[in-house]
Amino acid sequence: MLCLTQFCAFGVSNPADLVPDPFSLSDLNDAGFVASARTNIITLTGISSPITLRLQVTSPMSTARVLTIFVDGSEVVLATSGTQADFAIANGQTLQFEMSNAQDVSTWSGTAALSNLSSANTLLASFAFSLQDTGSGGGGGGGGGGEPP
Repeated sequence: MLCLTQFCAFGVSNPADLVPDPFSLSDLNDAGFVASARTNIITLTGISSPITLRLQVTSPMSTARVLTIFVDGSEVVLATSGTQADFAIANGQTLQFEMSNAQDVSTWSGTAALSNLSSANTLLASFAFSLQDTGSGGGGGGGGGGEPP
């Protein structure tokens, strides 16, 4: 009977926990020659296996409108096109997003939504962003020819 009990217990396993503990991300706002801002840093907890997350923005990225994703302080994604970026993260790792707008005299604004692709695309957090590039600063005009009238 002891062998049968051990055999039955052997087949029992706990499913992986793929849903992190709740967290929130700060809105991003900046203005300047190159508008750039970072969210607060969060530590992902409550999962038992690595998961894949997707950050989706409502206004597309470009070479002048860039999304950078940091995991444990290291850049893991530098997105310069499209409206989404996927990345993997594990329990206990830190996460931060940076958005930059270098398109002269423009505002890049919208909403960013972070979803958990490992758990039925569940929405985990969202934040608004508004990054206003005020121009390149340009150079001054040239002087006169210096010739007498």
